[in-house]
Amino acid sequence: MSIDPTLRDALAAVTPASLARALTRAGLRAFSPRGLAANSGSATAVGPAHTLRMVPARGEGAGDLAGAIEAVPAGAVVVIDAGGSGVPLPFAAILAARLSSRGALALVTDAGLSEDVALPAWSAAATAEGGLVLAATGEPVAVRGAAIHPGDIVVCAPAGVVAVPAELAEQVALEAVEQQRLDLWLQREVERGGRLDGLLPPDTDARARFEAETR
Repeated sequence: MSIDPTLRDALAAVTPASLARALTRAGLRAFSPRGLAANSGSATAVGPAHTLRMVPARGEGAGDLAGAIEAVPAGAVVVIDAGGSGVPLPFAAILAARLSSRGALALVTDAGLSEDVALPAWSAAATAEGGLVLAATGEPVAVRGAAIHPGDIVVCAPAGVVAVPAELAEQVALEAVEQQRLDLWLQREVERGGRLDGLLPPDTDARARFEAETR
């Protein structure tokens, strides 16, 4: 799946908070993983989700993890559900290097990353010992309270990660851009000495002034 460049740029230009408000207004929940930390090389990345699910190893090998990595398409955000186990992702640096060379944009996982990786990554802290094995690819996954489906457009930013259903992406992007414009205008009004009543939430007069000053 490819993303229209204009849509990608619009999603990249807004904050996760603005996207979250637009998704909430659309009636969605469970779209943002909680408590993931971005690594030092992480910048904003926007791409379709390519999902893998891993489970704790009982002594068996890692499954065909190499084959799963080789199947990741260029431009994808790789989302790995590790069941919130806190177990480090196996061979993390090697996997991330190969994902990067294949054109993957980012890695989002509730596994731990115990070493630096050469790919923008959002991960959980490594809190447990053990191994992980590949259980499935290309199915809906759960990552720290978020449901992420294959093909969702995942927006990864230093402030957080949001998964946007592809069929809602254009609507959500437009609403989020407008919400962010309004938020910036409201902030400027307060900095100029404006009173909060009538601004939070903006009343009819405030909306009219916003439209007149920003169009």
